Amino acid sequence: MKNRIPNWKQVHTIIYDFDGVFTDNSVYIDQDGLESVRCSRSDSLGIKFLNSFLHIKGSNIKQFILSTERNEVVKRRADKLKIQCFNGIENKINFIKKYLKTNYENEISKEKGIIYLGNDLNDLAAIKYCGYSIAPSDAHYKIKQSCDLVLENKGGEGFVRQFIEEFIGIEEFSPDELIKLLS
Repeated sequence: MKNRIPNWKQVHTIIYDFDGVFTDNSVYIDQDGLESVRCSRSDSLGIKFLNSFLHIKGSNIKQFILSTERNEVVKRRADKLKIQCFNGIENKINFIKKYLKTNYENEISKEKGIIYLGNDLNDLAAIKYCGYSIAPSDAHYKIKQSCDLVLENKGGEGFVRQFIEEFIGIEEFSPDELIKLLS
C-alpha cells in the first residue's frame, strides 16, 4: 500500500464515488418514498478549498462524481458543490475508459493521472484501474485491502475534506494563505 497522495501536478482527474464517500452510506426515506442522504458541510468546504487552490495554481484538474445511484439527490449535491456528476452509471470502469479516450487520447498511461475515491465493491474495478485510490476508514474490507491509502475519516464524516487537505498540503499554508483560499 502506498502512503503519500500524488503531487497535484501529476494528477489530471479526481473521481469521487458518492454514497459512502460524500455520505455515511445511509439513506432516509420519508412517508412519501422520497429519499434523502446526510452529507458533511466539512466536505463542501474542502471542495471549495480545492477549487480555489486549483484556480490559484492555474491547474485544470477535472473532478467529478461517478455514481451508480440514479437518485436525483446525487446530481443536486454535485450542483451545490459545483462539480460535474455522472450518476446512474452501472459500469464505472467502462465509463472511465471512455472518459480517458475522449479527453486524453495522446497520453501514455493516462489512467495513472487519476485519483479515485471509493468505498464499496462496485468501486473495485475502478480502484484497481486508476493510478491512485483512496478509501474512507469505514469502507468494505476488500476495498481497504485494494486501495493505495485508507484515510482515518469515515465516508460522510469529513473523508473528502481530509483527502483534499492532504492533497493540497494544507498543513504548509499560513493563516493568510488559508484566508486567500476562502476569498
